[in-house]
Order: sequence, then C-alpha cells, then structure tokens
Amino acid sequence: MKTTFISSSTLWNSPRSTLDKLQSELVKANKEVVTGRHMDVGLALGRKTGKSLSLRQERAALDALTDSNTSATLRLKSTSAALDQVRTAGDNFKNALIGMHVGAQDIALIQSQARASLDKLVGNLNENVGNQFLFGGVNSRVQPLKAYDAGPRAAINKAFLDYFTFPQTDAQVADITPAQMQAFIDGPLADLFETQWKGTWSNASDQNIQSLISPTERVETSGNANETAFRQLAMAYTMTFDLGIAGLNDQTREYLLNRVIGTLGEGVAGVTELEADLGTAQRKIDDANERMSLQKTFFEERITNYEAIDPAEAKVRVDQLSTQIQTSYSLTAQLNQLSLINFI
Repeated sequence: MKTTFISSSTLWNSPRSTLDKLQSELVKANKEVVTGRHMDVGLALGRKTGKSLSLRQERAALDALTDSNTSATLRLKSTSAALDQVRTAGDNFKNALIGMHVGAQDIALIQSQARASLDKLVGNLNENVGNQFLFGGVNSRVQPLKAYDAGPRAAINKAFLDYFTFPQTDAQVADITPAQMQAFIDGPLADLFETQWKGTWSNASDQNIQSLISPTERVETSGNANETAFRQLAMAYTMTFDLGIAGLNDQTREYLLNRVIGTLGEGVAGVTELEADLGTAQRKIDDANERMSLQKTFFEERITNYEAIDPAEAKVRVDQLSTQIQTSYSLTAQLNQLSLINFI
C-alpha cells in the first residue's frame, strides 16, 4: 500500500497552476471581443487561411491604388489651376489687343504687358507640388522652362539678325515689309518655337506621367511644357515685345499684331483642350475610386465571413474566464489561511 504525500504548499499552488492559462485565454477573448475576429486566424481557419489572406491582399492592393489616386488627383487639380491662369492671361491679352487701336504711344504699354504675360506663362509652367514640377512630364524633377533672358532672348536676337542682317534697334527696321515679316515669322522664328523649342526653351519631357488608377486602367495625369498651345502663347508674347515692333512702319506693325492675335487665339484654344483632357482624366479616377470602393466592400464582407467571431459567444467566454480567475484567487486566499495551529 502506498500513500501520496500532500503538503500545504501543494494545496496552495494547485489553483495557481491553471491561472496563467486562464489569464492568457482571457486576453485572447478580450481581443476577439474588441476586434471582432479570431485572435489566431490560422489556427481557427486551418486550410481556409489561404483564402482569407488572398482576399486581404486584394483589398490591400485596392487601398494602395486609392491612395495613389489621391496623389494623382492633387496633381491634376494643381495642373488644372495653372492651366486656368495660363488661359485667362492669354485670353485677356488677346482681347486687349483686339479692342486697342495701336498708336506709337501704345507700343510701350503693350510691350510691357506682353513681357509680363510671358514671364507669368513661364512661372505657371514652372510650378511644382511636392518637389515635382507639374509640367515636366516624366522629367518632373527638372524645371521645365528657362527664363526668357537665360537663352531664348539671345536665340531670337540672333535669328532676327541673321535673317534681316541688322538688329532690332536699327533704323532699317522701318523698311521691313509685311511680306518680309511674314516670311521671318513662318521661317526662322517658327523654327525656334518648334524644332528648337527643346533645348532653347524647354527641359521638359514630351511624355506625360501615366498613373495606374485601377487594376486594369491607366491614364495620363500630368501635362508638359512642350505642348503646342504653350509654344504658341510664348511665340505670340515674344512677337509683341521683341521683334522691333516700336520701329516698324504702320502696315508691318498692323500685320504683326494681327498675327499675334491669331496665334494667341490658337494657343488659348489649345489650353482649353488640355484642360478638358485633364477633366476627363479626373472623371476616370473618380469612377475608378467608386468601383474600387464597391470591390473593397465586397472583399470586407467575404473576409468577415471567414474571420469574424460571434460577439455574444466571445462575451460569454470573457465573463466565464473572469469568474474562474476570481474563483481561483479566492480559493488560493482560503488555502493560505489553513494551518495545523488552528486545529491544535
């Protein structure tokens, strides 16, 4: 016959032996009540865990696209605001020239306005958001346009001198005929704003930024300073203040200003088209965000079906575990009071 030795220490530690496990289970149950999902999804779902993870990855991809679309929307709105200023400035200057009977006393005024408009155009096209130039195309880290005095002025003066054989300040400017001015504008001057635009004026890329706005759709979400509309506006402003206009005879000056007005009109119309294109891109982003929002809701519902716990059952487990822990503490306290001295 064998008897098992039982000591007071064994009795005291017996309730404690399960206390750590109860507390661990209570932490788990409390977290499940708060989050509404299994504490250990892998343990709870078993082989279905892969499906849950796949759904979460797909939803995370949609979240990333939505965040990216927020940045693209900011760029589009900033670009649209800059284009609006460019269009308004060009339209205002064109309207001022149309309503003005240009006399000798008005030349200095329109030259000043044209130069200010050109500087504003360059400033608008050099705007940046978040250290990225709006009109640099994919070359968004480099300032798109050079200041007029940093290169373009010298190129235009040289083209004028090479073609007419005298500078703009020479008295012979008065002998330039409308036909000669037309030939210069359509030839050497046009070339500076077409084939020689990049390098002389612009550092921008012709390729615009393309953004993935949904799992299957890309759109252009930027502009670039090489667009025809910007070159037309720059050319119109330059013709107004830097082709010796003050020394021209009345007929040639009238022809020149009519060309300026026509070129401004084409440039303003081109900017309006660019604004419409950006508006179309923004609408596509809004539609993509709406579709992805519905997709995310669908994914969340499926994830919930896999991972969600019964909140009522979880609350009952929390209450039961709390009760067991309190009982364990109470029993331990009672055992601590046991002593043979009390029975002698």
